[in-house]
Amino acid sequence: MSGAGLGPPRVLLVDDNIGDVRLITAALESAVAGIEVCAVTDSTLAAARLKDSLRAAAGPNLILLDLRMPKKSGLELLEEIKNDPATRHLPVVVLTSSEAAQDVQSAYARHANAVVTKPLGFHQLQSAVRTLCEFWLKVANLP
Repeated sequence: MSGAGLGPPRVLLVDDNIGDVRLITAALESAVAGIEVCAVTDSTLAAARLKDSLRAAAGPNLILLDLRMPKKSGLELLEEIKNDPATRHLPVVVLTSSEAAQDVQSAYARHANAVVTKPLGFHQLQSAVRTLCEFWLKVANLP
């Protein structure tokens, strides 16, 4: 039972904080052998990369998305993803440092599949990422 399908699982990580990108990438790589992580620090670039990867039949199995982004917010990108028939099926987990109820409500209103507050310590982050990967890449049946 694998949600990732054929080939290595692919994750699109969208976060403008390079420190968080490094930590989350390390956590992903320790959680899933052979995982391919495409990290993008700009939502506009992330939208373009997503479309390109889908055209090449190498789209992500999971998107991890931060809310606070320059140029275009994570909420705007989430809305684009979920309003596009070509991408709406992709699971998007909002991984944010915000615990504000309004941010959580806004993300779910735009059809986020989950909202997770970034844990402060690396070991807690690693545990959270491992749990996300276990569910989204191994347990859930994805299209």
